[in-house]
Amino acid sequence: MCDPIKKFFFPALFQINTQSFRYSGCFILPFISLLLCSALCHGQTQTEDLDKAVTRLEQRYEAVDTVRGDYRQTYRGPGIEQVESGKFWLKKPGLMRLECHDPEEKLFVADGRESFHYVPLDHQVYVQPLTTSDLRNSPLGLLLGSEDIHKKYIFSWEEDIRPKFDNTLLIRLKFRQTDPGYSFVVLEIDRKDSMLKRILIGEESGNTSEYVFTDVAVNTKIKSDIFQFKVPKGIRIIEMTEE
Repeated sequence: MCDPIKKFFFPALFQINTQSFRYSGCFILPFISLLLCSALCHGQTQTEDLDKAVTRLEQRYEAVDTVRGDYRQTYRGPGIEQVESGKFWLKKPGLMRLECHDPEEKLFVADGRESFHYVPLDHQVYVQPLTTSDLRNSPLGLLLGSEDIHKKYIFSWEEDIRPKFDNTLLIRLKFRQTDPGYSFVVLEIDRKDSMLKRILIGEESGNTSEYVFTDVAVNTKIKSDIFQFKVPKGIRIIEMTEE
């Protein structure tokens, strides 16, 4: 399988032979991002204003400069369920670092120009063009306040997926224009502070990738050098292209 972060968040950039990659669930971050079963949604619709909930979410993250925390990613497909977890750091305008610690050490770094996907056990790093704009225009951009939900998505209360947290809202986003690689995004957000708790990304194929965010802190000081990747000695560098 391909690298999930590139596949789901940057599908147009990830046009390579997927046989060359081992599955790396922790990089589907899609840092970047997060929203009741149908019975709850019926009551939710009467007590909450959908447009106001989306506006609060946008405003909450417009004021965000940095985000860090823990994540747990679950990839599901026919006969497949793979779970990985680790830590993430994001910084405006479009810097990202993901460290997967379980079940295997992996690292993904985006420095505003390129991305680096490093699996120590493979003794190689994949390098691919990845600009700040690419990151900010992905669903992960929600965590950096760079997504205009009103313009980019058609949104509605989620009626099928159950919440994972108490006192949250679930919102389904559908792209106004066809987007390659994924068909919808479901956000789980905290009712009190509009913080993103979970993001579920659905592929056209029916496969899904879910991210649950915990111990999240915003606007804390993050040194820029953690978004720089230094290639270890003896590691093979594989340059990828958009083609």
